[in-house]
Amino acid sequence: MVRLIGAELFKLRKRLMTRVLLYVLIGILIILYLLLLAVSNVVIPAHGAQVLGEIQNLLGLPMAIPFALSILSSFGAVMAVILLASSMGNEYNWRTIRTVLICSESRFKLLGAKLISAGILIFFGLLIGVVAGFIMSLITTAIGGYAFNFDFVTGNYIWDQFLQFWRTFFVLMPYVLLGFLFSIVGRSAMPGISLGIGIFFLESIITTFMVLAGGWIANIPDYLLYFNVRSITSMASLPGEFNAGMAFGNGGIQLPSPTHAFITLAIYGVAFLVLAFYLFRKRDVTA
Repeated sequence: MVRLIGAELFKLRKRLMTRVLLYVLIGILIILYLLLLAVSNVVIPAHGAQVLGEIQNLLGLPMAIPFALSILSSFGAVMAVILLASSMGNEYNWRTIRTVLICSESRFKLLGAKLISAGILIFFGLLIGVVAGFIMSLITTAIGGYAFNFDFVTGNYIWDQFLQFWRTFFVLMPYVLLGFLFSIVGRSAMPGISLGIGIFFLESIITTFMVLAGGWIANIPDYLLYFNVRSITSMASLPGEFNAGMAFGNGGIQLPSPTHAFITLAIYGVAFLVLAFYLFRKRDVTA
């Protein structure tokens, strides 16, 4: 198993796509920080003063890590889906699946190695994203003329950010495993990438219409992915308009409790994982 994980890590590290995904993620962080800095310098009417103040708070050092994690919970999910779905799906696309299986001790260990190796890279990708966000906060703080005050760095702050880091990692997993599942179902990277990313973006629209429909239909989103992800990302202690990740504000919507969200997302993750292993084990592999 260790040998397989090492081999999968080597393949992922050597692929240009892995580096491109990381560069794109860092580029998105840089662009968002610079855009927020530009917006914070715009003269706006008095009724927009509250939002402007919240934007300026995001550029300050205390919000650097929470804001970076909020961005990573959205755009990081897209990059993570592409990484894992292509890791599995490209074995079919390149017709190397039989060769890989011959070199593996079992199908179970092969899939486990792919998941673990991708999980390790996603972990380090999140860590690099947090560092990049903090560096950009230092830059925007200097450019914007805000105070370099590190009094906010307390034991409680560090612990909260540590927990939020792992919450962010957790909310990525259902979408990543969904992409992984459909890369196996479709025997290609594209079904996993398109469905994993498509559901990530389309579900927000669908759940909004469900809420507007009212009645029992309005309760369905509580058992889907989007609302439960928002429930967890809203624990980042960001200013009100940005408190649910990149979907600004909750719009008066009552989100599920964090406990409900963790349980629901865990069930989805386990279901996607078990189904992926079952299909891969039962299906005849063709080159």
